[in-house]
Amino acid sequence: MKRKWFVALGMSFVAAIALAAGGSTILIDDFDDGNSDGWEERDFSEAQNGVFEVSSGAYVLRTTAPIPITDLGVGTLDADWEASEGEPRYANGTMRGIIRANTDGTTVGFSMRENHEFETAYGFWGSTSFGTFYIDRFDLFDPDGPQTIIAMADPEEFPFEVGVTYILEASLDGHKLTLKAWPIDEEEPSQVILSLHDREFDPESGTGLAVLAFFDPLPLSMQGVTEVEVNATVDDLEFIPAHKD
Repeated sequence: MKRKWFVALGMSFVAAIALAAGGSTILIDDFDDGNSDGWEERDFSEAQNGVFEVSSGAYVLRTTAPIPITDLGVGTLDADWEASEGEPRYANGTMRGIIRANTDGTTVGFSMRENHEFETAYGFWGSTSFGTFYIDRFDLFDPDGPQTIIAMADPEEFPFEVGVTYILEASLDGHKLTLKAWPIDEEEPSQVILSLHDREFDPESGTGLAVLAFFDPLPLSMQGVTEVEVNATVDDLEFIPAHKD
């Protein structure tokens, strides 16, 4: 999904996912095979210095040098899971996995209901520059700007910090969106962080699932930051359909 600024867990982890939703758990990728086969990798930054690599059994998306925050592509590194394209089962459900921002300024998370014809999606992110988690609606051709943040957590209550590994759980079911996240070394909370209804993109609007890393220029500019080296890690990615086939 092209963004512009005018824009180790074991069986207990898998079992917890399987109990959390109606459908059977689908392994997206645990990267234990040492490669990123099945992912379409795209660098949307103007710098074009992005690297996608599997390192120590995890997926790393990074730039090889800092990028100015004026970059129109906001340093976006986008990896689309090809198996989800055009498959209705992926329009409703929960995408869950491990995320970590390895550098200050990096935002990382999941994009769901992606549509590459109209360049639309919902995004579920941890942002080091905002210092917390948020959900956005992305529409590249929206005249008011592609990114609309539709929910954001309180950074004092739900911080997202560089170098800390989190489990992120992003869910879509009809028009309901939820986000849950917590540090990997803590117990899973009983409540989600964010929950809302949004009617902009219905389940027929797209099915694509993706992981992305980029930066949020507005808070960075307010902090006086002029450039960011994007670097994020994701791992143990799963999807649970909201409804049984």
